[in-house]
Amino acid sequence: MNCYMRNQWVLLLGFIFIFSNCNQDKGNLDASFLHHFTNKMLEISMEDIYSPPVASRVFVYPNLVCYEVMLNAQGKSIMNQLDSSWNKGLTLDTTNVNYSIAAIQAYCVVAKKLVFSEFMVDSMMTELKIKISKYPTKVQKKSLDFGDVVGTKMIDWIKKDNYAYVKSASQYTMPQTDSTWIITPPNFDKALEPNWKSLRFILLDSLRQFYPPRPPVFSTIKESEFYNEALKVYQEGIKQDEEHHSIAKFWDCNPNEYFTSGHNTYFTHRLSPAGHWLNIAKERCLEGKLDFYNSSKVYASVSIAIFDGIISCWNAKFTEQLVRPITYINRNIDLKWTPFIQTPPFPEYTSGHSVISGASSTVLIHYFGDKAFTDSTEVQFGIEPRTFNSLTEAADQASISRFYGGIHYLFGLSEGLKQGRSIGKHSVDRLELLSK
Repeated sequence: MNCYMRNQWVLLLGFIFIFSNCNQDKGNLDASFLHHFTNKMLEISMEDIYSPPVASRVFVYPNLVCYEVMLNAQGKSIMNQLDSSWNKGLTLDTTNVNYSIAAIQAYCVVAKKLVFSEFMVDSMMTELKIKISKYPTKVQKKSLDFGDVVGTKMIDWIKKDNYAYVKSASQYTMPQTDSTWIITPPNFDKALEPNWKSLRFILLDSLRQFYPPRPPVFSTIKESEFYNEALKVYQEGIKQDEEHHSIAKFWDCNPNEYFTSGHNTYFTHRLSPAGHWLNIAKERCLEGKLDFYNSSKVYASVSIAIFDGIISCWNAKFTEQLVRPITYINRNIDLKWTPFIQTPPFPEYTSGHSVISGASSTVLIHYFGDKAFTDSTEVQFGIEPRTFNSLTEAADQASISRFYGGIHYLFGLSEGLKQGRSIGKHSVDRLELLSK
């Protein structure tokens, strides 16, 4: 064979190789597609105006099923260890299944069941079909079918998480004592999710696990510890420290902030604390160039820690029922004092923001180390990004921001951080064990 003919054969074989790879490619989707869908879920959470507890539930189950499917590719499962009946009736032919496609499909199937704006998830599923259109038809069908089956199985498990009871049980009755929480201005909302502690947790052992120590003894005596803790909040508030106000606004994360202007009332929608930390997780995955499997693991880990953390925190809140600073200060220090940010409608102790930040940062430190980073989450709301020397520093600042904002005592923050960090470590340890 002469040189010309040999070169022609080489060229032809090259075309055949490329064509074959295009039509038989079974590689995982790029992780950027999972990050894109994370952005979509964050958008939905703002569109549907989910409270922090509800947002944690909307985020956790799609991320858990996504990671579950990716584990299935290795012959592993978390769910069959969390639910002894998980494998019952779950017989699947995995031939030609692309697990990353199946994982995204399962993610969408579960997400659609949890959100109000189902049309937004429909558009995500359409995006997926367009994304995989170059895969072989049999791979597309088998992968989507696999995702449908596992997603439907997850929905069955979700139905048993006690959410129906949580939403229908009797509402909170405020005890008539000086030490207990009452509704607060400016909009005087009723107690938010007082029955959330009855929701099924995922990796905790019990509600008593990581329960915080009792707060300082309530007192209105000026020499008492409690009075002095409230006085610190008041003194911080009247300082009008610009940098502290900047920190408070950056971490405010009020999903439905209330404003009045003259006779007009309006609301702005932003990410909840859970959404803020999920976005930080996304940015760390992008920065670390994690692949699809490892990104799904990070999202599941952070989401579970937040979900269990909020259940644990809300258990403490509605057990201790501690009065908020605005109520105590108005009654005992200054009748006209108001906090810099709006007080959310639930008891003080412990701080939910601190629990979420402690739990999330601990999980992310496990995967990425405690390195410096820039958080651009709030840029979309016209707030400049902030750079931190470490994830620990970010969690500490997120926590203290609630003191700067005038809505928490310092002891509610410090104990909340401890609670969250313990839950974060527990979540990582348990998930690593279940994933083996």
